[in-house]
Amino acid sequence: MDTNQLWKERFSHHVKMMSRYLRLMFNDHLAFALIFFVAAGAYFYQQWLEQVPDTLPVDWIMAVILGLLLTHSPVRTFFKEADTVFLLSVENRLTPYIRKSISYSLVTQAYWLAIFLFVFSPLYLKIYNQIDPQFLFVILGSLIVIKIGNLLAVWFLEKTRDTRLHQLDLVVRLIINVMLVFFLVNDELLLAFIAAVLIVGVAFLNYWNIYQKYSLPWDVLIEKEEARLQFFYRIANLSTDVPDLKHKPKKRHTLVRMATNPIKFQQQSTFIYLYLITFIRSGDYFGMYLRLMGLAIFFIFWVPLLWGKIVFALLFLFVTGFQFITIYNHHKTIDWIQLYPVTSKIRKKAVHQLILLLMMVMVAILSVMFLFATDYVGAIIYAGVGLVFTLLFENVYVKSRIEKMSLN
Repeated sequence: MDTNQLWKERFSHHVKMMSRYLRLMFNDHLAFALIFFVAAGAYFYQQWLEQVPDTLPVDWIMAVILGLLLTHSPVRTFFKEADTVFLLSVENRLTPYIRKSISYSLVTQAYWLAIFLFVFSPLYLKIYNQIDPQFLFVILGSLIVIKIGNLLAVWFLEKTRDTRLHQLDLVVRLIINVMLVFFLVNDELLLAFIAAVLIVGVAFLNYWNIYQKYSLPWDVLIEKEEARLQFFYRIANLSTDVPDLKHKPKKRHTLVRMATNPIKFQQQSTFIYLYLITFIRSGDYFGMYLRLMGLAIFFIFWVPLLWGKIVFALLFLFVTGFQFITIYNHHKTIDWIQLYPVTSKIRKKAVHQLILLLMMVMVAILSVMFLFATDYVGAIIYAGVGLVFTLLFENVYVKSRIEKMSLN
């Protein structure tokens, strides 16, 4: 077996799958929203920099966020269930395959390090105005080198099933990485070098005590790879149908009872009952709703101008309504849904009711946040604009999208 060729085939398949779903996810509407979000965010970020206090602990902020990115260093292996049969016998010849997997993981994770460092750069240079901007390349290069050490430390530890060792390794590397970034941004290169040596030491200990003594736990590695793939599928499923998505509902009995108790036990309520439970018990929808709400609240308090707060709040309101239209096809592959003695009109109406409810709840909560972030006038303005936007969006855009989905 040519393991180099095997990795190329799996990498090619992974790239094709990612590109296909990304094209569907970033359609015209979402792409426009993202472009607007980035442009508006950059504008308000620039406005905020003009009044940021010099006492802001940007070094600790960068240390914590970049330290977390350094510590989170999973290695993408593209392993599949069949590998427990076909690759087990050639495990000792997988070194080129693993080397390419680590290289791929380094490139993708270094990209996010560069993005976050780029975002922090204006704030960092504003506070540390004596620092040469060229020093940012030194920081980036150092972060990439340390990322290699973290990737190796994680991979060498993958051979053990002891969760306590994994947790200990995570805590130790997180502390070292945070301090390393803190020393870097403060131009304490000697202390940063010592921290880097400690990361190398952790990787060496994992190699000496774990990697050399055990074989690969194929079931664990395949389970982790499947979990990463399903995580991407869950995100993609919010914008398009993903046939390979495996749904793992969560109980959340209390929330289900609170949401369904007001619903009358009658035929007309069949699908609103089903979709409400689906929204709450599926981590995809409920978790995304909470995250969008949290981001909207953050920008309401962060953006300095009232109209900017309103624009961002409306943007997240739009994304919320847009993302949850796909719940219409959530049970598309379940045949017994078709056996319900209920017309398709009631099913469409249920989706309308759910999206309207979610958007109205968001408008209400964000209006309260406007009350704290601005004043009564700001809260009333947003409540009015948000209500009008919700009604128009639900009656025009959502209606047309559901009609198209029902024809497929």
